Amino acid sequence: MHPSDNSTELTGHATLLKALIWLLVSLGVFACLPGMMSGNFLPKTFWVALSVGLGLALIPPRRPYSFSLTPLGVIWLAYLSWALLSLSWAIQPRVGFERWLALILPTLAYLLAKRTRFWETDLFWRCFCVVFSLAAMVGILQYFFPSLPLIHNFPGTALPRGTMGHRNYASMYFMVTLPFIARYYFRARGHGALLPFIALLLGVGFMLLAKTRGAWLGLAAGLFFFLITGGFRKINQNRRRVLLIIGMIFLALILAITVKPSAQVTEEMASKADLSKTAGKLLDPHARVEFWRESLGLTDPLIGAGFGNLPIVATLSASEAKVKTLNWEVHNDYLQAYVDLGIPGLLLFTLTFVFLIWLAWKGRTRGLILAAGASIVGLTLMQFTTFTSEKISTQIWIAGVAAILNSRAGEISFFRLRLPPWLVLIFNYLMVLWLFIFAVAVGYTIQGDREFRKERDEIRKVLEYQEILDAPERYNARVVDYVREKGVFDRLKVQSRFKWLSGHILPTMLFDANMRHISCHQFAGLAMRLKNYDSAAVFARCALELHPNDRVSLSYLCRLALANKDYSRALELLKRGVENFGYNPYLPFFAENLAQLYQGLGYPAQSRIVRDKMRTNRVIPPSNPSPANRLKDVPVDFFFDWEDCNGVVSYELYLWQVGEQTPVAPVEKNLTESEVRLAEGIAPGATYIWRVIAIGKYKEEESELWFFRTEEEPD
Repeated sequence: MHPSDNSTELTGHATLLKALIWLLVSLGVFACLPGMMSGNFLPKTFWVALSVGLGLALIPPRRPYSFSLTPLGVIWLAYLSWALLSLSWAIQPRVGFERWLALILPTLAYLLAKRTRFWETDLFWRCFCVVFSLAAMVGILQYFFPSLPLIHNFPGTALPRGTMGHRNYASMYFMVTLPFIARYYFRARGHGALLPFIALLLGVGFMLLAKTRGAWLGLAAGLFFFLITGGFRKINQNRRRVLLIIGMIFLALILAITVKPSAQVTEEMASKADLSKTAGKLLDPHARVEFWRESLGLTDPLIGAGFGNLPIVATLSASEAKVKTLNWEVHNDYLQAYVDLGIPGLLLFTLTFVFLIWLAWKGRTRGLILAAGASIVGLTLMQFTTFTSEKISTQIWIAGVAAILNSRAGEISFFRLRLPPWLVLIFNYLMVLWLFIFAVAVGYTIQGDREFRKERDEIRKVLEYQEILDAPERYNARVVDYVREKGVFDRLKVQSRFKWLSGHILPTMLFDANMRHISCHQFAGLAMRLKNYDSAAVFARCALELHPNDRVSLSYLCRLALANKDYSRALELLKRGVENFGYNPYLPFFAENLAQLYQGLGYPAQSRIVRDKMRTNRVIPPSNPSPANRLKDVPVDFFFDWEDCNGVVSYELYLWQVGEQTPVAPVEKNLTESEVRLAEGIAPGATYIWRVIAIGKYKEEESELWFFRTEEEPD
């Protein structure tokens, strides 16, 4: 054999290994486990940590060993650094730190993508078409046959979800990867185009069925980028294939409109089940804007709430102080960056994607760059309506797209520093070690999640027994006797399992604060219902540690302290509740119990102060209107007036004529006085309806509907 032949064979093996490594990482799209709370996020995180670690171990840095920093690297490292720094002012740094650790995965995946250069291997794209097709096919089958064996086991909250937990998350993944499938389809020759053609149809078909408007707009934006960067010429070169794919997509659209989904899918998708109605609302921003507006004003504009801490802050302003889960997002990554990290975080996050789009524009003459550009442009738009955190499969592909753009569109380095080989290799294998340790931590958390889920069924059975024992007169005597005999053993078993979960399982769950918090929050409530107060206290303390504004868990601890007559502890907890949730007369638990405790401890003055503050915050519905209800011949030049309401921050006035639709917006808002004269808009000889909303610190109160008729215009 000639020496060069052996060298070529070695190079071919290395290329094959690189393609297979990135394909292995991409298989994370299928990593999910049923019967878990975090059935997608944790398994996918485990898979990616393990596969990226393996890839970095098998494909070390290339010679010559050096360290270089590109503009993209500077921007992203600055973003990561600011996010890490923000934990110094966050309410719960641990929650933010765990989310920050999760961001390291796509960061290291970017390094692996640059080492593998997977995009240069035809084998990878053929195999990825299969992966892509299977993931899309799962979602399509869910749409029509959600109860099909195996298919229904993919966990999630909305159909069709594919293998990614929710139709919106799956649509984002397909929107990011679809441009590459399209590029491979137009690039393949002969029978080689059949596989990407099938993948393209299945991907588009899933996105039509999922009815995710943000993904549709993202695809449209990506197509626009493709067209303005020379796409017309490429379309002209492949007219037959373009016409073929347009025809097939048209048929898929007809099927999506005419073929009805299963009843289960229709029920879950509610208003989105009708494709034409969904398309009609494509550019309607009203509901989304209202949702975004609620998150503004909650955090410091300069520094934000601290990375990952918005849910803790937002809980205080939520209706009835509803506890936000620790992965709660505002469905807008740019706004999320602002509320979490302030203006610097928003600028750095936005600049990352602006720079990627610039790289795509710079290299727009190449087909691969066009696909990457269409992908990143679509994602940049879709991030206004969806969020990418915890969407591991999409994050990994964003890392791959960034590696393509930064490598193929003219990579620029601010500086390049030569390093000794031993230092580079040590750092590389330290990253590998960290990824493996991280994967082990995630694995133990997965095990803990499954143990918590398994125990719920047994606990529910014991809860049914408890209901019978609490009200035996409502049940047959034989049933009560059976429960008294059987329930004792089941109750002892559950008590033992509570201790086992809190003492042995919970300490091993070192990752995913959101899942741990929800588990502890739920099991604290279950333990309270079973009157297992020691376990309830353990779970409630853990939940409160992770989510300091968890009102429910704090109330459990207050109840237990009062029941145990630990008045100093109860006083401390009740004061904390009042400090967090205020003197709220509509959620009176903390303030009312604090007043009673002060009274019982011999502090009547403090008790009176607490109750006075509660009364001050109670809003009275507006009454005694002027013009009076059903009054006729009202002059067109008059004041609207009503009786002052207690505890009001501001008023809103709604006015409309009989026969008109009830207005969405008030004619006057932010009123601090209980009277107002409208500058214009009162017509003579017209019958009007009006209403006042009194907005308090904790609640709004509406008046009744009042009517009046203005006097006729004189002849």
